[in-house]
Amino acid sequence: MFKKDAPGVAPFNKTLAVIKMKFFFSGELDVDIADSYREIRKLVESTLNEQLGENNYGEEIQKISIIPIILGPRFIEGKKERRLIKKKEKVADYRLFVDFNTWLNGTNEIRTNLIIDNILEAVDDINRKLKDSFNGDSLRNDILRSFNKESSTR
Repeated sequence: MFKKDAPGVAPFNKTLAVIKMKFFFSGELDVDIADSYREIRKLVESTLNEQLGENNYGEEIQKISIIPIILGPRFIEGKKERRLIKKKEKVADYRLFVDFNTWLNGTNEIRTNLIIDNILEAVDDINRKLKDSFNGDSLRNDILRSFNKESSTR
C-alpha cells in the first residue's frame, strides 16, 4: 500500500478521475427468441459502449444495465418490471417488457428499434428520478444519433 506522501508517488487527484458511461445488456428471454436477441444485443451494446462510453452524463450513474423481459404468454404471468437506481454503486438496473409477438415476428430492424425504445424508456425514467444530476436528454439524443434516428428533447 502506498503512503500518501511516499517519495516518487504522485498524490491521487480526484479531479483527474474520468467518469465514463458503461452499458451492460442481458435478458430474461423466452427460448424461442434467445438467438435473435443475442444478435441484436451484441450490435446495440457494442455500438453504445464504443460511441458513448467516453461521454459524461453526470456523476450519479456510470453504468446502465438493460435487461429486457421478452417472454411468451406461458412465462409472463406474475412477472414485474424493475426500475432500480443504486446511487451508492452509481448503477441503474432496468428490466422492462418488450412485446414477445412483435419481437418474434419482426425483422432485425424492428427488433433493434424495440431494444432502442426499451433503452430510451429507461433513460427517461432515470432522468425523471435524478432530475438535475443526470443529463438524460443528452444521453437520449446521443443514443438516437448512434442509430441514425431523429433526435428529440423531452
